[in-house]
Amino acid sequence: MTLVRGASYSGANVFPGGSVARFTGKRALVAGGGRGIGEATARRLADEGADVLLVARTPAEIESVADSIVAGGGNACAHAADVASPVDVDAAVAAAEERWGGVDVLVNCAGIDHDCEFLDFPDDDWDRVLRVNLTGAFLMSKRVARVMARGGGGSIVHVSSIDAYGADGNQVAYNASKAGMLGLSRTMAMELARHGIRSNVVAPGYTATPLTRQYVGEEMYARMMGDFDRIPQRRMATPEEIAAAICFRRSRAPS
Repeated sequence: MTLVRGASYSGANVFPGGSVARFTGKRALVAGGGRGIGEATARRLADEGADVLLVARTPAEIESVADSIVAGGGNACAHAADVASPVDVDAAVAAAEERWGGVDVLVNCAGIDHDCEFLDFPDDDWDRVLRVNLTGAFLMSKRVARVMARGGGGSIVHVSSIDAYGADGNQVAYNASKAGMLGLSRTMAMELARHGIRSNVVAPGYTATPLTRQYVGEEMYARMMGDFDRIPQRRMATPEEIAAAICFRRSRAPS
């Protein structure tokens, strides 16, 4: 399924105080850009000058985010696609090329979860979670990397999770998929360096997103927002804080 919306704007984006944004002229594709960390990252990239294509399965969410970015003076459009579908991913990358002429930045942030004990975990749900979280990142990265290689390079950031290192229970598929992103990114970094393409991972801890709210429930979510003793600052991270880390990984400073 495909849907492309958005509008252009003229004039350079600037930070408060008049300095030119660091991503002016860069073209970004954010997979999973309709909510949570993906939405915050898309907004941050657009605020700092990037042209942004938001990709997700939910047209209404990404249209709303794209329209909001454009209304605020940024440049964004939305393309509905399932990252687990090679056909959909092909169409999304083609839309980015048609719209922007290429891709300089890819953020793989599409993710789902299924909560179940290991011994009872359904095979179909294992396949579904791995297909979106890990295979989706592979499909999108391979196709975008080909575009980047033709254009002289780029930067890819995968949004993994702290659960890639130390897992919570009842999330075997999610945890395995996020650990798999580490190996995916390392291999990409090694193989794509000669094309001028960098691959990095950001692995957030507990973050105030719809997926976290769905997983922990309303009562626990409220406690995690302000009195959570498992974190020194006693609260979850915000999507905007993770977006700042992602944009740093995308910038020329890290390698």
